Amino acid sequence: MLMALLCLAAALFLVSCRGIELENKTEFVEEYTKPQAMILIANERNRYENIYSEQIWDIALGEGETGFDKLTVHNVKQFMEQIKLLGMLAEERGITASSQERDVIRQVTDEYMHGLSDADLAYIGCDRSDVQKLYTDFFIAEKLVRSITGEVDTEISDSEVKVIRIQQIGTVDLKKAKAILKRIKIDGESFSSMASRYTETDTTDLTLMRTDTDDLISRTAFALEEGQTSNILAVGDMYYIINCVDGYAENETLERKERLKKAMNSMAVREILGPYQSEHNIKFVERFWNEIEFGDDGGSTVENFFDVYNEMVR
Repeated sequence: MLMALLCLAAALFLVSCRGIELENKTEFVEEYTKPQAMILIANERNRYENIYSEQIWDIALGEGETGFDKLTVHNVKQFMEQIKLLGMLAEERGITASSQERDVIRQVTDEYMHGLSDADLAYIGCDRSDVQKLYTDFFIAEKLVRSITGEVDTEISDSEVKVIRIQQIGTVDLKKAKAILKRIKIDGESFSSMASRYTETDTTDLTLMRTDTDDLISRTAFALEEGQTSNILAVGDMYYIINCVDGYAENETLERKERLKKAMNSMAVREILGPYQSEHNIKFVERFWNEIEFGDDGGSTVENFFDVYNEMVR
C-alpha cells in the first residue's frame, strides 16, 4: 500500500503497549478514529469483493479459523500503526509537507470526496478532515522513505546484471553431440531446428543472468557473442552445445536492475527503522477495531483511495 519499500519494511513493526517506552517513560500516541480507519477498511473490503465476490468473507484461515474479514481489518490496523510510526520518525527528522504539498493534498482530498456516494459516506462515516488527515500522514510517510532511499547509491552497471537468452542441445551420447555440432558449424544447419529435433533436455530455450553460480554452461554462455555456438560442454553425464540467441535481453536486464535497486533501498530502510522500532512500539487498542463487522455495506463501492493519490501525487 505504501510503495514496495514500505511493504517490505512491514516485518519490522512489532506491537506491544499503547504508548511508547522511552527510558521508562511512556509517550501516548494519538490513535486514528473509527471513521479514519473505515476509509481504508471500506477500500479494501470493496476491492476484495470486486475481485473475489462477497463469498471471500466466508473463507476461514489458519488454525484459529480466522475469517478473511478479520484478517483484512487486522492488516489495515497494522498498516495504520506503521504509518503512525513513520510519522513519528519523520517528525524527529523535521520532515513535513510544505505549503505547496499541502495544497496538492487538499486537491487529492477534494477529488476523493467528490467520488463518494451517499452509500459510501453512510458506511464509512467520515468527513473531509478525516480524509485529509490520512492523505497527509500517508504523504509524509512516503516522503520519509524517499529521504532515506535518496541517500543510497544504487548505481548498477549493466555488466553486473546483464540477462541473456540461449538455446541448448543436450544428449548423453558424445558421438551424437559431435555429429550435431558438425551439422551446425560446418554444414550450416539451423541451431534451433537441430535443437527441436535432437535435444534430450526438457527445454531448449533458457534465460540466464549473472549470479554467484559459476558453472560451465553459464561461463561459456556469457563468453559467447550473439549468434555464436559453443563447442561441446561435458556436464555430468550430459553433453551440451549452446547458442547465444540474445547477448543482451534489454527488458529483462532493466527489470533485474530495478529489482536489485529496490532490494538495496529496502535494506537501507530496514537499517534505519529496525533500531527505531526496537525503542518505539505502537499498538492501537481502541475497542472499535474488534467490533467492525463486514455486514451490509448499504451499497458502498468505493475502492479508489490509493488510486486517486497515485494519479495526483506521483
